Amino acid sequence: MTRPNPNFDLTVEDVDLIETALCQSQKILSQRHLSYEHCAHIEGGASQEKAVRTKEALGRIQSLLGRLQTQKAGGAPAAGLS
Repeated sequence: MTRPNPNFDLTVEDVDLIETALCQSQKILSQRHLSYEHCAHIEGGASQEKAVRTKEALGRIQSLLGRLQTQKAGGAPAAGLS
């Protein structure tokens, strides 16, 4: 079994692109979640399960976005702030 590489070679631009993609995914999933919840009130069953899974995915995305912000904020101080 291979081990994951603990060393990442990502630029700030790479992280910004990842962040942008996550935000777009978050918007799409938020709309789907509302739709699934609406359908769950009418139909129940499968729509309720989709709503739960979508909400969990949204939570993971929010957590990851928070960690990315923490990583970005933990970098070198901005020019003129030293």
